[in-house]
Amino acid sequence: MYTCRMNFPDDEPLWVDEKRLLLLAPPTVVRKQLTQSGSLTKTITQSCDQRFKVAVIQQQFATVELSERHRLHLSTTATANIRTVLLHCGNQPWVFARTTIPHYALRRSLRRLIQLGNRSLGAVLHRSRAMERSNVEYACFTQQHTLFQQATRHLKQPPEMLWGRRILYRIDGDPLLVNELFLPCFPFGTTR
Repeated sequence: MYTCRMNFPDDEPLWVDEKRLLLLAPPTVVRKQLTQSGSLTKTITQSCDQRFKVAVIQQQFATVELSERHRLHLSTTATANIRTVLLHCGNQPWVFARTTIPHYALRRSLRRLIQLGNRSLGAVLHRSRAMERSNVEYACFTQQHTLFQQATRHLKQPPEMLWGRRILYRIDGDPLLVNELFLPCFPFGTTR
């Protein structure tokens, strides 16, 4: 199993850009997958020899995590629609994803995204002509991190750490933040 080179005693990991990703020391196969620019949904469907499915864990209006507030430039009292899902290959969860859409953005172009149900957000985003993708940030998650706890809650035997990334998208200028944590069953090194 891979290990994090840098750990911090917070409920938030250290987020770094691609230039600083080597500080976290991901193995080459992990780094290659983390920095892939295409649709993660497409990657999974191409790599999975079973049925791909999206399982919604929760979707609700809630308070935004500290680093999400900073990334989205929100106030401390801001709320957002937060959707957490597991992306499965067959019965195996490969990726935990958390999407945060600021409340104000739901009055405009992002309203339709809260009605996805079990459809993939990635499939919708990557078909949109109005979608802009900003720089990706990367992190190594350990057991003290809030997102790690959310991502592994369903696992009988949680791993010591997970690799993840987050991407800020804009549709017609309105932001949404997508966190993707790669779970132990994700086949690093075998994805196309």
